[in-house]
Amino acid sequence: MMKKDSYSILGILTMILLSAMLAGSCARKPDPGEVLYSEFRQVDKLVLARMAVSKMATIDDLDLKDAVGLKQTGAAIIDAVKIGDRKAAYSYDTYLRAYIDMSDFSRDDIYVDDDSHTIQVRLPEILTEYAGRDAAIREEHYRVTGLRSSVLPRERAEMKERMNDALKKEVESNPEFRRRLVEAARSKGVAFFTSLADIDGYTVIVSFKEGTGGVL
Repeated sequence: MMKKDSYSILGILTMILLSAMLAGSCARKPDPGEVLYSEFRQVDKLVLARMAVSKMATIDDLDLKDAVGLKQTGAAIIDAVKIGDRKAAYSYDTYLRAYIDMSDFSRDDIYVDDDSHTIQVRLPEILTEYAGRDAAIREEHYRVTGLRSSVLPRERAEMKERMNDALKKEVESNPEFRRRLVEAARSKGVAFFTSLADIDGYTVIVSFKEGTGGVL
């Protein structure tokens, strides 16, 4: 009897232990959606792509045919009789970037399908903006000879502002700049969040919301 009872007690204890282990295993299994949401919300403003757009301009004496008004006409006539050459070329960069603002990301943007073992992640729209410009223009070429006047700091400063205005108009009127920037951002964003959302046994599908796209 003692031996039989011992076996019975041992069997009961084994069953209790197995049940506890299974219950503990189920309790410890995290919800993939909650885990990913928690990880993704730690990301704030994520810059995914950058682009530098260059503009070049030259400074030369005013040609008589381009002069407007008596003052410019007089200056052009004087320059025309001066001996020598006056030619300077400068370049200047403005920077653009594409990013997503994860403060607009919610738990509803993650959908976990356990049957197909897929995780669909819908990220905020890709936004674009200006990210600064060069503090100074670069001198690419400078040639002042004879009696020609040197290029003055005032001329360079004025030219820089004109270049900046022209560059912004070009960027905002040509959708190709934003298209290329967003395309690069989308590719990097998919790779980054697919890697971040990597969970064994699940296929991750990343997409982006559509919107206005920012300032560009």
